[in-house]
Amino acid sequence: MKKVYYAHPLMILMFAKPFLFVLVIPFIRGFLQYITDKRVTSLLGIELFLIITIAIVSVLKSHAFRFIIVDDNITIRKGFLIKTKAKIKLSQISSIQSEQNPLDAVLGAVTYHINTEAGRKNKPDFKFKISLKDSREISSILYGTQPNERVRFSALRVAIMAATTSSAFTGMVIGVPIIKKTGDLLGIALDKMLFDEINNVSNKYADFIPPVVNTVTLILLLSYVVAFLYSFFKYMNFRLFLGEDKTEIRSGLFVRSRLSFRKSSVNNVRIEQTPLMQLLRRYAMKVSVGGYGDSKSESQVVVPADRKSEIFESFNTYFPYLKPKGNEVTPPRSAFTESRFLFWPMVWFLTLTGLATWASIRFVNFGRLILFTAFIALGIILIYARLSIYEYHSCKMQLGKTVSAYSTRWLRTYGLCCVKENVGEIKISRFFRDFDQNTCRVRITVRSEAADSIRIRCLDYKKTLKEIGDAFNVQV
Repeated sequence: MKKVYYAHPLMILMFAKPFLFVLVIPFIRGFLQYITDKRVTSLLGIELFLIITIAIVSVLKSHAFRFIIVDDNITIRKGFLIKTKAKIKLSQISSIQSEQNPLDAVLGAVTYHINTEAGRKNKPDFKFKISLKDSREISSILYGTQPNERVRFSALRVAIMAATTSSAFTGMVIGVPIIKKTGDLLGIALDKMLFDEINNVSNKYADFIPPVVNTVTLILLLSYVVAFLYSFFKYMNFRLFLGEDKTEIRSGLFVRSRLSFRKSSVNNVRIEQTPLMQLLRRYAMKVSVGGYGDSKSESQVVVPADRKSEIFESFNTYFPYLKPKGNEVTPPRSAFTESRFLFWPMVWFLTLTGLATWASIRFVNFGRLILFTAFIALGIILIYARLSIYEYHSCKMQLGKTVSAYSTRWLRTYGLCCVKENVGEIKISRFFRDFDQNTCRVRITVRSEAADSIRIRCLDYKKTLKEIGDAFNVQV
């Protein structure tokens, strides 16, 4: 059997995309300026020549692309001057993903990703535009038909996940380039106009809160809203399809995404809970898929938000290692061990108190700003202290045919589960207090290009050595 597939015409635009804002948009601005002002810039002719050259190269590259399936092998050919050819076996494919934006939907195209556990980091192994009909046929050949069992999550659960996992920093990363490029396209300082408006609003409340605090707060809130909307629309219409050895996830409102991967390609499962999720008593479940996405072993959301017991009940059959069998290794239950978990929160609290007191005396005119900042920092320290108490009571490690560990990471509760064969490294470290208490710190790292890992503190040292030795049949 031999099947040959060709690139969709929109692949021309994909090749030219890196040059749009650098070259094409300035040319469009110059051309519009010529129409309105009858004035031509000196670079307009050079830009036109470069645009025509880029367009010709993009057409030739798109025309030269071939995707060929012969029996159990895939051949991908591309390039017209420097020709490259890649061959991979179907069994080496870890995941396939298709994305369809509104323009793709109108013209019947999709952006197709094929990933293995090899290739360059931070880039999909193969990315190209193809027709929707061809993409469905290719997916059927590579991974078979769509799984029958379907799990659909409500918009409320997606909103909970978006609200509890979005951050202002992410919103800035997404929003600032868009605002900047839109302003450049329109020929106006859009970012300056927005910042001036934020300053005007913040000055209205200057009698209650310092203007700089108002400005920063408004910027953070706007950034958070951008991140929330981006995440919400990205995972809208979230549907999960489960098969015997195939998982398919569909999501997206404007940009529709479909990801398929084999269960055997899953390196590990993660159970995470952000601070806001802790208030709602909800958890998210993610899987780390070898070679998936724009960074190797990128995690994919499988459950946006649900109770922990419901996650285990629903997926324990599909991922048996979610509830492993084996002896638990936990920190010793004593007041001294608990104080070790609260040591750093106490250090940060005392440091904050000292710095806030000194700053208030040294900079009297900024008293309100210092007090506001101290309260924000105190809230973060209290969350950290609460997580430290949770870590003392709930962190554990279980080793056997499967591996399971629960702890905290940054300001999240964090659990990692996988089969024993996927463990790349177990590192034991001890500090001076561990020698007195006969405890140790363990870090479990899962084998992958961008490995997931988990750290568990203050575990019983002798029991840890015994369990590692029994599970992996080694002398420790």
